[in-house]
Amino acid sequence: MLNPLDRFVINARMLELAQELSAGCDPDFDTHQDDLEREFQELRYQLHNIE
Repeated sequence: MLNPLDRFVINARMLELAQELSAGCDPDFDTHQDDLEREFQELRYQLHNIE
């Protein structure tokens, strides 16, 4: 089980990723989209395991 600090770190990273995605189109986006999606999946999995 993750402690509150771990949960905060995961939520903060998800917010950073969401802001990167909403920043607009960028030529490198398509290249890094798979990495971002993978990281979102990993963070969602970690948060799911908390509850």
